[in-house]
Amino acid sequence: MASKVRDCDCGFTDSSDPTESVFSSFFAVNFSSIADKRFTELFIPASYEVVQGDSPYTRDFSPDQVQLSSTGLELTVSPLPSGSKAVPCAQIISRSKSYFYGSYHARFRVGTVPGTVTAFYNYKSDTSEVDIEYVSAWEEATLLYTVKPQLYSPTNNPLNSTYQRESWNDTRTSFDEDIHEWSFVWLPDIVHYGLDNNYSRSITTNVPKAPGRLALSQWSDGNSNYSLGPPTKDSTVAVTFLWAVYNDTNAKPLACKKMSEACTITNGVFKSTTASGNNGNNDDSGSTSVILENSAHLAGPAAAGWLFTLLFFVWFNWRRCL
Repeated sequence: MASKVRDCDCGFTDSSDPTESVFSSFFAVNFSSIADKRFTELFIPASYEVVQGDSPYTRDFSPDQVQLSSTGLELTVSPLPSGSKAVPCAQIISRSKSYFYGSYHARFRVGTVPGTVTAFYNYKSDTSEVDIEYVSAWEEATLLYTVKPQLYSPTNNPLNSTYQRESWNDTRTSFDEDIHEWSFVWLPDIVHYGLDNNYSRSITTNVPKAPGRLALSQWSDGNSNYSLGPPTKDSTVAVTFLWAVYNDTNAKPLACKKMSEACTITNGVFKSTTASGNNGNNDDSGSTSVILENSAHLAGPAAAGWLFTLLFFVWFNWRRCL
């Protein structure tokens, strides 16, 4: 067994993945301890507006609504400013757009203020997206699982083929009292969705076939059929931890020279075994704020800054049309 994450040249597997799939790369971020500089190297706080034709207000995503603290990544939706039609919303997007098939996890503590939508998703375009959302106004705490393009009935109700729901049924505690892990395992022909590592829903229709960016957000636009709101006071959700084992489209095929099998990741942590057989945590995993490891070496250098800016501008224009 590998003693270091960087020795895992035969890929990674997520111990909670019901499919036991092997992927090329491991990515983990502890938002409660990540340095500001490292954060900005990996993510971009959204700064743009989204206008929906059937919503009375604009989603105004602003870096001012994004904050790092000892709690984690805080995403805040504020009340509608007086005389404005734009609701202050929060979102971050990964700089990398090479997140493909894989097992993805984010740990959320949702807010208690009704009138917002919290989301964790992989986005390529409006017709290529894997999404988990939570609507705070709903009386029954529910995670909504979708893919894009999403299918609807003639009466405009979402069809189960691209839309699944999972309700929080534990009467001993309220959903917003604890941190919960939202996850999806995305494969070529199916997406498995899970809450706290319990994978009880799946979608096999319109499964995306292209890599995208990771995004975490909280927003409101006053839509009477969905987000409701805007909130009457600040609504803040916290994301404590984000991690994934996934195929990075910038990576070459696995070498499998140091290892003969994939390394296992459990709850976002790589567990090493020393030569004497004692178990221990690798000093690259669990004790640091960020892990970004491709067991298949990158195929080429990162894109030049000007090229990234151009591509990101195009992405923003796509997103504005939502």
